[in-house]
Amino acid sequence: MAFAAIATLALGSGINTAVFSVTSALLLKPFAYRDPARLVMIEVKRKDSNGEINNDFSLGRYELVRDQNRSFSGVAAAASDTADFTGRGEPLEVPIARVSPNFFSVLGVNPQLGRVFTDAEGTPGGAPVVMISDSLWRSRFGADPGILGQTVNLDAEPQTVIGVLPATVKFPFLGPADVWSPRYYELSIVSPQNIRNGVGYLTSIARLAPGISIDSAATELNVLNSRYTQENPKAPDGGPNVWMTASDLRARTVSGLRTGLLLLSAAVGVILLISCANVANLLLSHSLTRRKELAIRAALGAGSGAILRQLLTESVLLTSLGGAIGLALSWAATKYLVVSGAGIVPSGFPIEMDWRVFLFTIATSAFAAFAVGLSPALQLLHTDVRSALSEEVRGASTGRSRRQLANILVVAQIALSMVLLVGTGLLIRSFALLVTVQPGFDSANVLTANISLPGLKYPTGPAMIGFFDLLLRRVSAIPGVSSAAMSATLPLTHIRISPILVEGQPVLPLAERPFTIIEAISPRFFDVMRIPVVAGRAFNEGDTNQSPHVVIVNAALAHRYWPGQNPVGRHISVGRQTIAEIVGVASNAANSGLTLDTEPQVYLPFPQLFWGNMNILVRTKADPHSLFPLVRKAVAALDPDLPVMKLQTVADIMDDARAQPRFTMSLLGIFSIVALVMAVVGVHGVLACSLAQRRFELGIRMALGGTSGQILRMMVGQGLALATAGIALGVAGAIALTRVMASVLYKTGPRDPLTLIAAPVIFLIVCLLASYIPARRAARIDPAEVLRQS
Repeated sequence: MAFAAIATLALGSGINTAVFSVTSALLLKPFAYRDPARLVMIEVKRKDSNGEINNDFSLGRYELVRDQNRSFSGVAAAASDTADFTGRGEPLEVPIARVSPNFFSVLGVNPQLGRVFTDAEGTPGGAPVVMISDSLWRSRFGADPGILGQTVNLDAEPQTVIGVLPATVKFPFLGPADVWSPRYYELSIVSPQNIRNGVGYLTSIARLAPGISIDSAATELNVLNSRYTQENPKAPDGGPNVWMTASDLRARTVSGLRTGLLLLSAAVGVILLISCANVANLLLSHSLTRRKELAIRAALGAGSGAILRQLLTESVLLTSLGGAIGLALSWAATKYLVVSGAGIVPSGFPIEMDWRVFLFTIATSAFAAFAVGLSPALQLLHTDVRSALSEEVRGASTGRSRRQLANILVVAQIALSMVLLVGTGLLIRSFALLVTVQPGFDSANVLTANISLPGLKYPTGPAMIGFFDLLLRRVSAIPGVSSAAMSATLPLTHIRISPILVEGQPVLPLAERPFTIIEAISPRFFDVMRIPVVAGRAFNEGDTNQSPHVVIVNAALAHRYWPGQNPVGRHISVGRQTIAEIVGVASNAANSGLTLDTEPQVYLPFPQLFWGNMNILVRTKADPHSLFPLVRKAVAALDPDLPVMKLQTVADIMDDARAQPRFTMSLLGIFSIVALVMAVVGVHGVLACSLAQRRFELGIRMALGGTSGQILRMMVGQGLALATAGIALGVAGAIALTRVMASVLYKTGPRDPLTLIAAPVIFLIVCLLASYIPARRAARIDPAEVLRQS
C-alpha cells in the first residue's frame, strides 16, 4: 500500500514540478536586467481591411520618440540581421543584433569583458566596432582574454571587438545573436533609400521614467504618434489608422505561449488532484484494517488529537517521500520538456530548477499531505470503539459512510480525467485537420538553402543578380536536380509588406494605402514549388531590371479587388515603384503559416526587387538530403567565403510548423492517459474494497437464491453508476473549461460533437472493463464458505 501511494504521489508531484519549472522560467522569473519591471516594448499598430496588425518601427519614428518623449528615461532600438563571419576558420553566417548605442544601458546590462558602445559609434561614419557573445568568443576565439581590440570580418568588412557579453544574459524579444553592432540605422535586407523612406524594421525597448506608469506613457505615445504623422505625411508608417502602444516587456515576449502554458499547468494540476484522490481512497481502504488498532488506542486513553496527529504524520511522511522522488522525476521530465520543446520556447529563457521550483514542490507536497490524510483520518476518528472492538464488519450498512466517501472520490477522479480526455480529443481532432491542410504547394523532394551576399563584395544590383543567376545555373546542372529557383522568403512565411495601389481604386496617400505581402522570386519558382499559374504567365528571363515592371498576384488578391474577373493586363503600384502590369495570377499558397488563411500577395521578379539575402529552392528527383553537399560545393565554387545556411527540406519546414500543436497535444495526451489509468485504478479499487466489506452480505444473497449473474450485474452496475456520474460531471466541466482552448485549436470548436461523444464512450468502455474484474470475483463467492467464516 505504501509503495503504491508513494509512487502515485511521486508521479503527480513530478509532473507538476516539471511543468512549473517551464512556467516559472517563462512567466514568473524576471529578466536578468536592472529593474526589469520598468522595461516596456513600444509597438506600432495599424488597422486596415485585414484587421489589426503589428508594424515594426521606422528609423524616423524611433528617433522622434527617443528625442521628444518625457515618459521614458531611455528608448533603445534593435533589429535582427545576419552577416558572413570570415577569417576565423570555415565561413559562418552569424545572427547579428543591430542596436542603438544606448541599448545596453537602457536594459542595465554590462559586458563581462570590455565596454559598451559610445554615442559616436552609433552614428554614420562612426568607428566599425562590435560586441560578441560568450559562445562565439569561446567557439571561435578559444575564450582568449586578449580578444579586445582584435579584428573580425563581417560581410568582408573589418570590425574591432570592444566587448564580450555574459553567457547568462539573453535577449528573447530579439532572438539569438552572436554579434552586436551599433549600426542600427542599417539592415542588410533593406536599402538605405527605403530606410530613409520610412520602412519599418526596428524593435523599440524603453525604460519608464520614475513615477511614470504604462498608461500615462501610452497617452504620450498617442501625442507623439500624431506629431509624427503631421511631420511625415507621406511616410508609409503614418496615417490615421496607425497608433503606438506600450506593454510590459516580459508579458509581450511570452504572449504567444501564455495560453499553452496555462493549459498544461491546469492539466498537471488535475493530475495532482487525481493522484491525491487515488491515494486518499487507498488509505481509506487500508483504514479498514486499522479500525481495531485505533479503537484499542482510544480505549487505552489516546485522545482524538493524538490519533489525528499520528494519521496526518503518516500522510506527511508518505507525501514527503513522494515529493522527494517526484523532484528527481521532475528533473528528468524538465530535461525532456526542454529538448522536445526546442524551437517552440523562445531562446533566452534558462529553464532550471531554482528556489521557486523547490518552494512549489514543498507547497504541492503539503497540499497533498492535507488532501490525502484528512478524509481517512476523520473517518477513523469517527469510528465507534465498541463496534470496532466487536469486529462488526458484516451488515450491508457497515461502513456505509466510508463507501460513500470513496465513491465521491472516484467520481471526482473520473470527472477530472474526463475533462483532460476531452481536451486531448479536441487537440487530436485539431492536429488531424492541421496535418491534412493543403498549403498550396508540393513540399516533397524540395531542399532550401539561404545565401546572404555581403554588401562590400556585392554592392550593386547587377552584382547580386549576376551571382544568383550563375548559382542557379550551376545548381540546375547538378545530377538529380529537376529544377531550381530563388525566393526572398521560405515557404509558409513572409518578410516584407508594402503599400499597394490597385488600378480602379481611389488614389490614396502612401500612408493610407493597404499593406500587402510582397515577394521577390526568380523564373521557375512556381515550377519548383508546383504552384499553378491559373491565368496569364509566369516570370521569364526577359523580366529584367531594364524591362517594364511586371508582377504576378495570388488568387486571394485577385478575388479581393477583381472578384469573378481576370486581372491580367491590369496595373498595380507597389510601394514607391512605378506602375507595374499584372501578367499572371498564381494559385494561393500559404504565406502566414498553416493555420491562417492565405493573405493577398504580390510576386515581383528578382531583378526588379533585388537584395542580397535569398533562398535557393531545389526540386530533386530523389532524397533531397543527398544533395546538401553538392549545393554547398556549388556555392563555394563561386565564392568560398560565402556560408550556406538553413540547409533543410520544405518537408522539414512543414514539420516545424506543426511542432507546437504536436508538442501540446502529445503532453496533454500523456497526462490524460495517466489520469485515465488513475481513474480506472480508482474504480477497480472501490469495487475491490466494496467486495471485501460486503463479502458477508453477498454470501447471504447467494445463500437466499441469488445467482452469480445477478451478483455480477449488481457489481458491474455499481462501477458503471460511478463512471456515468463522473463522466456526466466531466463532460459538463469540459464544455465549460475547454473554451479557453479556442486559441490553440485549428478549425475545431470546444464543443466538437465527435469529441464529446467519443471520449465518454471510450471512458465508459474502459470503466466497464475495470468493473468486470472485481465483479467476476464477487460472482464466484462460495456462500457456504462465507457463512462458515462468519
